[in-house]
Amino acid sequence: MTETAYTVNSHEHSARLDVFLTKRALLSRAGAKRLIDEGSVRIDGRIAKKGTILYPGQLVVLAALPSDDVSTPPLAQPELPLSILFESPELLVVNKPAGWPTHPLRAHERDTLASAVIARFPTCATASPAAREGGACHRLDRFTSGAVIFARTAAAWDALRVSFSAGLVEKEYLALVVGVPPLGQDELRVELPILRAPGKDGHKRVITAETPEQIYHPDAQDAVTRFVVEQRGAAHALLRAHTTTGRRHQVRAHLSHLALPLLGDTLYGAPSEPACDGYFLHAARISFSLGAQRIDVQAPLPTHRQSLLSVILDKK
Repeated sequence: MTETAYTVNSHEHSARLDVFLTKRALLSRAGAKRLIDEGSVRIDGRIAKKGTILYPGQLVVLAALPSDDVSTPPLAQPELPLSILFESPELLVVNKPAGWPTHPLRAHERDTLASAVIARFPTCATASPAAREGGACHRLDRFTSGAVIFARTAAAWDALRVSFSAGLVEKEYLALVVGVPPLGQDELRVELPILRAPGKDGHKRVITAETPEQIYHPDAQDAVTRFVVEQRGAAHALLRAHTTTGRRHQVRAHLSHLALPLLGDTLYGAPSEPACDGYFLHAARISFSLGAQRIDVQAPLPTHRQSLLSVILDKK
């Protein structure tokens, strides 16, 4: 069993043990407390107790660092690019590239957005209860690009999660779809719950509840999406999707329900599109409150998606 040792520095005088471990070992708050409770932490050779106050020169030893998927923090990768859209002492909003996971789903997974964030903002690594999230307050699917909020403090993470749960965070997406709404139909609204797909597909995709049995199913989650037509092409259209509920695959499933699947979204009924990296969905705007401040952040389209948009919509 591998041990990891940390010497308490002078500036860490009077630090509480669990707080010390969250900063030095990049553990979540829950993970640090669990290791202490399990007797996996020693101070100067003695098993540590919860609430212990540390003093300079003491040696803190972990019997083993957590290696499960949830408790393992993202690997810090300063070599990864990072586009910062907004920054404050409490949080930051970054522009996620298409193709990147928001945070690792498996221990030691590389090349995630969280890996780029914690390399530059180490406090994000201990802001969220689950260490793997690296402070991410929400998640975008791998091929969805755009704005993601990361908390820099535990208090900010808690406050933002309350806002998400209460539907107080407004999100707008740009969706390039296969198919064109009829002329004059410039706004579409889907107010139907989201439900896991039946059978073996349930772990991969969701469905829009349509029948009474589905709508009133105990696992159905309320979901509302408003779509506004931004631009029409010959066989495709650019829609702006507005949501306050953040259900898994919500925009993708509601578009499939309208028979307007995202370009390249084969999981939800679109034909394969070699020119598109996955499917075309971009989180273009996010608006939320932190304390008395209302924050509104715009995320520009990645250059390659802007070029693809121009090509697809110009086709006759």
